[in-house]
Amino acid sequence: MRHNAFIMTSTATLCMLAGSVLASTTVVPECIASQQELDMHAIASGMFQQLPHEHQKKIALAGGIGSEGFDLCALENGAQIDMEGVVDPGITAHEYLDLLVSDELLARLSEDQIKLMNNIADRIDDGESMPFLCFAPDTDREYAYAINQLLEFQFQVTFQQTTRWSRTATDGNGLGQGDPTTLTYSFVPDGTFIPNTAGLGSGSSVLFSWLNGRYGSTATWQALFDQVFDSWAEVTGLSYVYEPNDDGVNMNGAAGILGVRGDVRIGGFNFSGDGNGGVLAYNQFPNDGDMVFDAFDTFFNVTGNNSIRLRNVAAHEHGHGLGMLHVCPANQTKLMEPFVSTAYDGPQLDDILNGHRHYGDPTEPNDDLPIAIDMGSLDATDIYALANMSIDDNSDIDIFRFNLTERAAITVLVGPQAGQYQSGPQTQSCGSGPVVDYRSIQDLRIDLYSSDNIFIPIASANTEGAGGVDTLSFDLEQTGLYYIIVSAESNVNNVQRYQISALTQELPPVECPADLTGDGVLDFFDVSAFLSAFNTMNPAADFNNDGSFDFFDVSGFLNAFNAGCP
Repeated sequence: MRHNAFIMTSTATLCMLAGSVLASTTVVPECIASQQELDMHAIASGMFQQLPHEHQKKIALAGGIGSEGFDLCALENGAQIDMEGVVDPGITAHEYLDLLVSDELLARLSEDQIKLMNNIADRIDDGESMPFLCFAPDTDREYAYAINQLLEFQFQVTFQQTTRWSRTATDGNGLGQGDPTTLTYSFVPDGTFIPNTAGLGSGSSVLFSWLNGRYGSTATWQALFDQVFDSWAEVTGLSYVYEPNDDGVNMNGAAGILGVRGDVRIGGFNFSGDGNGGVLAYNQFPNDGDMVFDAFDTFFNVTGNNSIRLRNVAAHEHGHGLGMLHVCPANQTKLMEPFVSTAYDGPQLDDILNGHRHYGDPTEPNDDLPIAIDMGSLDATDIYALANMSIDDNSDIDIFRFNLTERAAITVLVGPQAGQYQSGPQTQSCGSGPVVDYRSIQDLRIDLYSSDNIFIPIASANTEGAGGVDTLSFDLEQTGLYYIIVSAESNVNNVQRYQISALTQELPPVECPADLTGDGVLDFFDVSAFLSAFNTMNPAADFNNDGSFDFFDVSGFLNAFNAGCP
């Protein structure tokens, strides 16, 4: 597949529009789909294959579950093609591109668009790592889908995540799933060379001249990028530090070094042959993460709503830089949809779940007693609440600690903070996706420990199952340090977002009948007070409440005195 046109294949093959080609392996996102959802699709797909073709066609046209791999075009041409036989794992990127592009799409593409797709396939076949692209809202969806699938070909992924950062300038090496991470970012000086890593040409960065001309000052537009990174930091375990230095070494390949350049470097040049709209920006995956804009694209000339166009494109691109892929449906509810939108501002629920899976929640690290989340001091009438927490997989735990200053009854509630919605890999139309209930990914458990014994919980709760709100209630008679641990009872390697609240209430007063002076200490003065009350037949000395003052009252007092106060 070279020059300015694709090698033409049979009509039946080209009729396989994107979506049916990889459906058998991209039905449900493995990284954030529940096992129940996976099982349901597997069963439905098996049942679907047993139906007559006419019934299959009706279900497929309606987008029914189990029909994701059904090829309507092939049926119209007389046969249902076995997609597993078509998509051979050993084929080249160019051969894969043949399968993605229909006759109708080929007729709509410009020479520059064809050139871009060929360039991408060339680089993948040469073993180069390719960044993901962000498209303007009016871009041809079949064209955007074909490019997205071609880019995913380098990973052979079946979900919406690639690998996360394993090394940064601040944290060093050895970072893994769920680990909180600090990233530095810098802006490359104009003149920095940007190599052709996306098939959009190469050039020298003109980021400063472009955005200074648009905003009037460097501080104004750099503050917009600060907001972008802040928006990711607020909802995930990521932290960001602006690196004011950038040595201008070529982009896409140089690791971050403190005082030299950021982990994430931002630049821009005029993309070759793309014009206005189309591809707005692209971004490398970890451990690179460099972000490149189509400088002077008129899409960014609109700066309303605090330049939400620029900010959402940057936030989306950085999502790729965190290891995230595109997600469907494109209904303007998720930042990582393949087409930029201004219907939201920054990361949304699906993006937050994605971020938590890779980098944990904003309170990380919190999985050891010395670094437990500090709930502060609680008295007998306190309320504590914290949202946007998560267990990034079934081995993760969150530890909370509090200091109880007076005896109290404590109630701890833990429940899901997510939703049920469509979420799946990018398809040609990007109009649907499997419905996943992210409220019931993990069955959460609550354990309460005293600092006197951190091995055996004094109370536990795990009764409501996945998706339910578990409630732990216990009377704490002793003041001191306590720990709450939230964990996953289920065996699901996936993320569960939740919220936690704790309520303390006063316990009934402790009764100590022998403490007649009320000073909390049993001593001679209590004995003297009893004898005085006994001699005067004061009701305080009637220990058995029979209306008489006799030996039984004396015996009752002595027993209570010897027993002591709680």
